[in-house]
Amino acid sequence: MSQFVDSNTKSFTADGAIAQHALVRVTATGVATAGITHHAIGSATREAFAAGDEIAVKLLTGSGTHKVIASAALAQGADVFTAASGKVGASASTARRIGKLLEAAGADGDIVEMVFLSDGDAVS
Repeated sequence: MSQFVDSNTKSFTADGAIAQHALVRVTATGVATAGITHHAIGSATREAFAAGDEIAVKLLTGSGTHKVIASAALAQGADVFTAASGKVGASASTARRIGKLLEAAGADGDIVEMVFLSDGDAVS
C-alpha cells in the first residue's frame, strides 16, 4: 500500500537505540542510526531506547532547520558531513556532505543547528 506524507516529520519504528537529534537511515524494518557512508533521510526528533520504539523523524525534505549532534568542534558556517553514530563532522574520505552549520559546535556531542544541503555527494 502506497503512502504520502505532506509534513516535515514521519513516524518510523526504530531498529535499535537511536539518540535524539541523530541522523537516521531507512532499513528493511524501519530506521537506524546513520553511519559515515549512509544516505541519511533526516534527524530523530526524540530518543528511541530500544528496537520497536516508534520515533518521529524530521525529514531531510522538511522545511526549516534541524538539530544535529556534532562529532567534534566545528565552526559556524562550515559544511558538515556524515560521521559515525549519527553525528555530523568535518569531511572524511567516505563521508557524504549533509549540511551547513548555522552555529558553532564546541566539542563532540554538542547539539547544533544545521540546514540540510540536498546533494549528499560522497567525498572523493
